[in-house]
Amino acid sequence: MTGRVVVGELPVGGSEPLISSAVRWGDLLFLSGRAPIDTTTMEVVSTDFGVQARNVMDQIMDSLAEAGTGPEHVLRVQCYLLDPAHFDEWNTVWAEYFAAPRPVRTTIVTGFTVPGMLIEVEATAGIP
Repeated sequence: MTGRVVVGELPVGGSEPLISSAVRWGDLLFLSGRAPIDTTTMEVVSTDFGVQARNVMDQIMDSLAEAGTGPEHVLRVQCYLLDPAHFDEWNTVWAEYFAAPRPVRTTIVTGFTVPGMLIEVEATAGIP
């Protein structure tokens, strides 16, 4: 398959989706960044980092499944953390979702526009 194919949509605070959940190009799948936000209430799902991280990873796993792939086909992950103190816990969550050999990863410490948000993650995967 060649060409851009949208896989799912992310309704954010309304009925019209603002971004695609993922875009497929050939056998590659590019996921939008996932945030620990309830899209119906626009509120952060928890104040706990582990809960937020697992929420984000569950969203990613759901999107992979919707596109016909899985965590074993994830090639690259970019993670954004609010606080570097969460790095060790992020590694623990990471290992729960990805078995060895794990995908390549970049982790960046940054700020977020949504108060209370502690993590955002985006991924690129292959589709077998």
